[in-house]
Amino acid sequence: MTQTAPKQPKTPIPGTVAQRVRQTVDRLNLDEGQAAAYFGVPVFTVRKWLTGEREPGAAVARLLEVMGLLEALAPNLHQTFLVNLTVRPTRGRRATPSPAHNSVMSENPV
Repeated sequence: MTQTAPKQPKTPIPGTVAQRVRQTVDRLNLDEGQAAAYFGVPVFTVRKWLTGEREPGAAVARLLEVMGLLEALAPNLHQTFLVNLTVRPTRGRRATPSPAHNSVMSENPV
């Protein structure tokens, strides 16, 4: 009998945009559904980014820069994006914030 090593969870390659997404999701303590709503993408896309299977595009890299600046310079404003950031079940491809979102905006613009 041969023993196989337990599978290590996949992680993005250091220095990539996918790793920055992983760090952001971890720092903000978001689950996959919340991360999908935060970035405005489907849950399966976030899952692929977080495991390093897929690399986010340039728009996501820019979004991370902008949201990082917002988080650093205007934390209260950034917090409005996170308040009640829940995902309602949908049959469509995109995760959408709950209608109970307390933000000034009706939808997360990211």
